[in-house]
Amino acid sequence: MTAPLHAQPDQSAALLSNVFHQMDAALLLLDEAGIITLSNPAAERLLGIGGDVLCGHHISTVLLCEAKAMASGGLQPECPSQARDLLTLFDAGLMPGNGLPREWVVADRDGSRHMVSISASPLVQGNATGHVLVIQDLTEVKRMQQLLHRQHALFANGPMVAFSCSPAQPHEVQEVSPNVAEILGYFPEDILLDPLWWQQRLHPDDQAALADGRWRLAQSEGFATCRYRFLHGSGRWCWLEEHVQLLPGDVVQGYWIDVSKQVEGEDRLAKIASNIPGMLFMYTINPYGVGQFVYVSEGVRNLFGISPQQAKDNAELVAQRIFPDDLQRVREEGEAALRYHLPWICEFRILLPDGRMIWVEGRATPELQDDQSVRWHGLISEITQRKRTEEALRESQERLDMAMRGANIGLWDWHVALGKLDFNQQLVNMLGYDYHTLHDNPAQWQALVHHEDLPTVRHNIRALLKRDASQYRIEYRVIRRSGEVIWVLDKGQATEVDGNGNVCRIVGTVQDITTHKQAQRLLEDSEAHFRMLFQNHGAVMILIDPEKGCIVDANPSAERFYGYSRQELVGMALGRINQMAEERIHGTIGVALLQAHNHFTFTHRLASGELRTVDVHSSPVESGGRTLLFSIIHDITARREAEEALATLQRQLLAIIEHFHGAMLLEDQSGEVVLVNHQYCEMFMPDLTPEQLKQENRLRVAARAASCFAHPQQLLQRMEELQQTRQVALGEEWALKDGRMLERDHVPIYVEGRLRSVLWVYRDITSRKQQEETLRQLATTDALTGIANRRSFMEKLADEFARFQRFSNPVAVLMLDIDHFKRVNDTWGHAVGDKVLHDFAALCQQVVRKVDVVGRLGGEEFAVLLPGCGMAGALALAERLRESVRSHVIQVGGASLQVRTSIGVSSFARSQQDASVALALADQALYEAKLAGRDQVRAFDGNGQHFPPSS
Repeated sequence: MTAPLHAQPDQSAALLSNVFHQMDAALLLLDEAGIITLSNPAAERLLGIGGDVLCGHHISTVLLCEAKAMASGGLQPECPSQARDLLTLFDAGLMPGNGLPREWVVADRDGSRHMVSISASPLVQGNATGHVLVIQDLTEVKRMQQLLHRQHALFANGPMVAFSCSPAQPHEVQEVSPNVAEILGYFPEDILLDPLWWQQRLHPDDQAALADGRWRLAQSEGFATCRYRFLHGSGRWCWLEEHVQLLPGDVVQGYWIDVSKQVEGEDRLAKIASNIPGMLFMYTINPYGVGQFVYVSEGVRNLFGISPQQAKDNAELVAQRIFPDDLQRVREEGEAALRYHLPWICEFRILLPDGRMIWVEGRATPELQDDQSVRWHGLISEITQRKRTEEALRESQERLDMAMRGANIGLWDWHVALGKLDFNQQLVNMLGYDYHTLHDNPAQWQALVHHEDLPTVRHNIRALLKRDASQYRIEYRVIRRSGEVIWVLDKGQATEVDGNGNVCRIVGTVQDITTHKQAQRLLEDSEAHFRMLFQNHGAVMILIDPEKGCIVDANPSAERFYGYSRQELVGMALGRINQMAEERIHGTIGVALLQAHNHFTFTHRLASGELRTVDVHSSPVESGGRTLLFSIIHDITARREAEEALATLQRQLLAIIEHFHGAMLLEDQSGEVVLVNHQYCEMFMPDLTPEQLKQENRLRVAARAASCFAHPQQLLQRMEELQQTRQVALGEEWALKDGRMLERDHVPIYVEGRLRSVLWVYRDITSRKQQEETLRQLATTDALTGIANRRSFMEKLADEFARFQRFSNPVAVLMLDIDHFKRVNDTWGHAVGDKVLHDFAALCQQVVRKVDVVGRLGGEEFAVLLPGCGMAGALALAERLRESVRSHVIQVGGASLQVRTSIGVSSFARSQQDASVALALADQALYEAKLAGRDQVRAFDGNGQHFPPSS
């Protein structure tokens, strides 16, 4: 349409109608004033405006209108200067003979802009003149042109050499980008003229595997990748990394990258990694979420049981080795580290192919790349021994604490350089002060020392600080908070010295020795006390001269017992009251002096002539500068008379034992069974009778009985231990194989100071243990939800805080509240409210780990204790818990009910005084979550700062 059109009206109309409806280009018919009189469907689609709206408007108005003006239905131009430019174009370009194409930018009704080509031709119809405007959309063409320019610039200046070849001859390069000269040192024309150019420059070690080029056709889709050595144009060998793919149309296209420096770096890294225990790695996650190990050191063999190449080929092999209970946590903490831009530090377990399980610690730092991929650089190292050491240390510390609690020994730890003094609870209780009064204030301790003993204490401490001594042991007085003065034994020792030789830590123990000091004082005054006791004691006491064999003193009780006055007793020969022969009397005196034996039974004659059987305890004492025998006499005449009745009582006792509600076995001092009841046989060996077990050896009977217990070897070891120590052991509990629980007593029986027999008693306490367990559950769990109640949760919180102070392992705390729970009770009733609380607690138990503690603090308020979990991991778990509650549906009759939860997160910190601080911070974070609209997670770190910190 480059020439004027002269036609009859009917023919022109038919022709225009045919053109308008069949051409793909947009057509507009204008009158001589530039007013649109007709438009075709292509123009209406391009501009997004119907023909009824276009007609009647000036062409400049249509081409210059803004998207917002069209959206409001108006077509008024807002750029008068552009309108004038367009009119000038029409004045120059729409004249006959000047219908040359022009490029223009137009906006459609939706605001999208298009680059178009505008071509105008005059139209004459009778006396009327006008123009036909042809508009072609060039947007896609322009985009492709820009893309081609960018690709050309990329390969012209980039580090990659592009090439192509034929599938029929994959070893022959047919096309290559111009930058091959700069990167590989060869001119393109030299390469294209030599079919064997690529083959001849392969390294000899790679010729056999790669020379025919068939490997380039191995993959049906995507890129095939290969790394090999290639001869550079300068004559040196370089490493090339080739990426190639087979495209539709039988074209093999790819590119080369010189990775020589990368290979050298990897070699150096491999040498470094071989000297680092553990597994060095670089792991990437592409923008589509697919992960791959880019580099893995040889340490992966020891930790995961696979080769580095296997890990790079399939990263899932590494994940499959992670202990199933830890896998979800590892992934969640990794996601949290990436989300909050924190380092990933995670301890988890690995199951090796041989069945062993080891502990490892992973540390990595995520880096977000420009293409939205993520690159992780990190190290995974084995910490199994450290874990075992920590566990052994924890158990050792608990045993030490238990022993110190049992012995009531206080412990103090002075960090001299920091001016920090720590105490254990036993020492705090001993002094009667609270922990915070004594903590971090070394001067406070000295203020408690009695002023007369303070110089001694200071002298010994200065001796440690000056390293004049490595330890001290002193006794001094301390004033308790109540004002009471007690004696303590303080043992201190310097345990740490810095590089300059200065003592920086002193540890000591304190034991209350007030009772000992009192006894010592009594011992110092023993002569006076002895005389006072001798005269005033109710027992019969006499002092004997061992050389003369006569009485030198007697107390008033002796006067009353023997019927002689003191004057008569003093100087009396022992033979007058002791009915033994004279030589035997002197023999017993000699034995008592040597302390080989100090207990005797004699027959004494009273002044009345009556004979009495007495027990005599005689020991040598120093009095008045000479050695005397101090004898205490007990009249046992009545006891001897009672011994006759004892035999009758013994028979009665045997009957009682036989009917005792429990199993009993009595063995003599040599280990032979002397008595066993029927209950013992029925419980452990029903095929035998008590008579058959008599005179049996204890070890054989015990071995057969032990076979009925769940842990027979431990039982036998404990029985042997008790036989060696001869200690009384009451109430030991042992489980039978059938699930019953027995309580056992071990009672050594001594007669006249000698072991005569050992009694073993077994009682079935299965019912009692079941009742105790039921009571324990009632005391520690919430009756409605079955989780820990408030008291139990707070005890576990305090215990975990104590462990945190010793080991500094991370611990987090969650506070949870069911949003708008009052509405549930008001709308559905309390029965439904109880079901909501029960389901909520059960859901929390499902989401958290086994080591975590979920507790109900009251009403709809819950808390979760997360040992070994940092803030990043706690936030990830809180989000997962919130999503689980959000997606959970509670069935109430025929209806469904959903609730939401708000969660506050915090953690323990060294600055905190007790565990309640972390709980209060979590509660404060919960309050902020509610203020933010509920169904939210908010967090404060252990120092009261928002987490994560705002950037």
